Amino acid sequence: MTSTEKRLPGRCILRIRPKEYLMQGPSHCGAYSVKGVLSAYGLDRKTQAKEYHTRLFGRITGTTLSRQYWPKVLKAHGIKAEIKSAEKLSDEERLQVIKQLIAKGTPVMILIGNGYYRGTKYKPWLGKIVSHWITVYGYNDDARRFYIYDSALHKKHWKINQPIGNTSRSYSEMLRDWNIGKWQFWTWPVTEGHTHSYIEIASI
Repeated sequence: MTSTEKRLPGRCILRIRPKEYLMQGPSHCGAYSVKGVLSAYGLDRKTQAKEYHTRLFGRITGTTLSRQYWPKVLKAHGIKAEIKSAEKLSDEERLQVIKQLIAKGTPVMILIGNGYYRGTKYKPWLGKIVSHWITVYGYNDDARRFYIYDSALHKKHWKINQPIGNTSRSYSEMLRDWNIGKWQFWTWPVTEGHTHSYIEIASI
């Protein structure tokens, strides 16, 4: 265990949070995550999440065709962000990456394979084909869970009594779902063939 890991608190809940959690339609998960992050920093100026797309094609389909798409959108609205990959790290190091950023006081957007979509029953085949952006706003080592905002989850399944976010994922579930992007060619414009993609919020 490194000195950095030793300094991390066992539980961390961000002081900032979106003003509200919204449920997406069939697409636009990235736009909803971005709107949530901007809202948490008091910088959300759009009525609908899809308005954060920079092109009509994106606003209609929810599709992005560049790895730098969402970092550029965040930067254009006052937040410096960078997309990275944790694919060369061990599972424990991947968990540490997320927790270190949360402990620093910033949310983390993570690209996952979404085997849940609207419900709470995991479907492995969905997890291998449906790429999806979620945002982490806290963690708890005792429970081994991340507190997240997942715009695809139906409202009836939201966990309204947890400290932040609208649902949670265990550490093992996060590691399972984060492993997307290498073989899913339809994600390559965003992942460039890398797995474990995430967007680090650097500063505002």
